[in-house]
Amino acid sequence: MGVMGGSIAALAVLVLLALAGCSVPMGEGSGSGRANATSAAPTAPAPTPAAVPDIPRSSASLAERPALTAPAPVRLVVPDLGIDVPIESVGLDDQGRMGLPADPKIAAWYRFGSAPGDATGSTVVAAHVDSAVYDIGPFSLLAGAPAGTRVEVTTADGVVHAYAFQSTAVLPKESIDWSDTFARDGSPRLTLVTCGGEFDYDARRYLSNVIVTAVPLG
Repeated sequence: MGVMGGSIAALAVLVLLALAGCSVPMGEGSGSGRANATSAAPTAPAPTPAAVPDIPRSSASLAERPALTAPAPVRLVVPDLGIDVPIESVGLDDQGRMGLPADPKIAAWYRFGSAPGDATGSTVVAAHVDSAVYDIGPFSLLAGAPAGTRVEVTTADGVVHAYAFQSTAVLPKESIDWSDTFARDGSPRLTLVTCGGEFDYDARRYLSNVIVTAVPLG
């Protein structure tokens, strides 16, 4: 019941930080019909081509981003929904997706993204909606929560960060812009993710994700 339908690593692109407006000219080969070049009038030496500068590149792959040093979130509570779950810090699994605990009663924070209290970016906390082994999880209650619902995230330093639900969307997996979901820029926000919508019994997967965006209070 993976949260991400497509690999997060598929978001990886090489960002060119500086683009040179030049290229290395293609030379003509020795077999170009110039066997009698020695009898031709001498020509001026070709100008030395300008050096092609190194173009610095920075990978935008989520897997290659450094983990942040802010205190990690360790607990998430939504009092009105009866949700109270521990949070583990995770990276990517062996399939290039955000790693999730098998038990839906344990949520995961993407440690290469923003953290509660950061001035910018999306703090992503996700969990499976259910499991054949562990049954239905607490995040199954997110889809019906109204705007304004209070959510509290406690970090490892004991600080409680309060948010209010701003929007809840159930979106087909293939239509989700994960680069926005995991963005480190923009206004600070908490993003909760789980599976939802219809279940494909042949593929054994949900066809959609539930994405809740919450904004800081105070």
